[in-house]
Amino acid sequence: MALKFRVKGLAETFVDRISCPGCGVAGTDDQYFATEFTKVTLEGIIVVAQCKMCNEIFVPGSQRLGVLDYSALCAAVEKDSVESGEAILTGISAVRLNAEKLNAQRKNAMH
Repeated sequence: MALKFRVKGLAETFVDRISCPGCGVAGTDDQYFATEFTKVTLEGIIVVAQCKMCNEIFVPGSQRLGVLDYSALCAAVEKDSVESGEAILTGISAVRLNAEKLNAQRKNAMH
């Protein structure tokens, strides 16, 4: 079964299968992966997975993003940024960079 992520009326993302680049474990549900680092960006919902086996944090490549209302999505992302104080992530490349930083922090490899 595919994983579904939805912000009602704004965006939705589907991930059919996740494969960990760290240890190779694969699945189609949340049995092996946590998704609490998932981000809502100006491009839509970008799923960030963390492998429950090796703790690798990554952005699965097989995501299907859908934006239902671009103007409302942008307004919601901007409002959340103001309220949370976090920077706006524009899209998948910014989320991938953020995942790499999380992995570096987890491994104590920050320079």
